[in-house]
Amino acid sequence: MNVRVWLALAAFSLAGLSSAAADIYRWRDDAGGVHFGNRPPTNARDIRLMFKEIPSGAATGSEAAEGQAPSVEAVIEQLEDERQRELEMAKKASEQDRKAPPTRAEIIAREENRLKTKIEQLEQMPLEQFGSQRNKRAQIGFYEYRLQDLQRDPDAYFSNPVQFEGNIPTQEKAETN
Repeated sequence: MNVRVWLALAAFSLAGLSSAAADIYRWRDDAGGVHFGNRPPTNARDIRLMFKEIPSGAATGSEAAEGQAPSVEAVIEQLEDERQRELEMAKKASEQDRKAPPTRAEIIAREENRLKTKIEQLEQMPLEQFGSQRNKRAQIGFYEYRLQDLQRDPDAYFSNPVQFEGNIPTQEKAETN
């Protein structure tokens, strides 16, 4: 059994040596994913040579140690530095996105969400708070019509702000009476 283990280990080692002698590249695909391999595709972006092939007999072990081939620690440090730079760039980009004024579509979506939430809140409120079913339907209907106006013509909706003038006292009016 020991012989089989040694033979398998030798076979894997020899197979590993042939691929270790090739140049290793790092690149990004169209979706931004990072890939490694010995041949980058033609549509790859940001191609970098990570390990340079050293032909057999061209360099001895002492020459490689003198700086012709990067050490594993140096490559790991370089990859970690690059990862940190990418994280910082992503953080800066997200901060710029947050500081940017909302787009027209975001404003419309936010207002639509606000109206739908208001309608749901009014529907959940007890009838006693409105005084009658007619008052409750009037207030809910106002927000439903405003939602339809927003969906039909957002420009007209935002240029003509309307407030509900129903007969339901607000908190401020109820406290002063």
